Amino acid sequence: MLKSLLPIFLFSLVFLPGCKTDANKSTTEAAPSPTYPSIEVARIEFLANNATYMDATFYNLPISINQSELEQIRATLATISTEPIIVPAGAKPIAHIWFQVNGKNVEDADLYFQEDCVGYVWYEAGKPAYSNQLTKDGVMFYNNIIQSVPGQQ
Repeated sequence: MLKSLLPIFLFSLVFLPGCKTDANKSTTEAAPSPTYPSIEVARIEFLANNATYMDATFYNLPISINQSELEQIRATLATISTEPIIVPAGAKPIAHIWFQVNGKNVEDADLYFQEDCVGYVWYEAGKPAYSNQLTKDGVMFYNNIIQSVPGQQ
């Protein structure tokens, strides 16, 4: 049991604290990174009360996540922190996530999951507009999914 939790624990120590926010951004960084404010709580609350489907497609893994039960979707939404992230120059998302209400996409975001940035960058009108870190539970959620893919352990 302990051996199976060790990668999650190590991942949390390495990845979660490394996510940058405006508060801990160095003033001497040479390359500016995109910064986006946190998405409005009302938009997440709307999803928590109305979403009928969630889909996440991973770019380089042979998996996707699909949720059609409101409680599942709420569990995913609960992993969103109110803290925004700063996307490091050159960072690449590992997945894209969509939330639907009655068949219509209402929110979508890129998922960043790397050492210095773990969270969502939300889109508005087809462009990045907001960002949120993942909670520790969110890191564990996606880490478990990634680790479940053969060859990713």
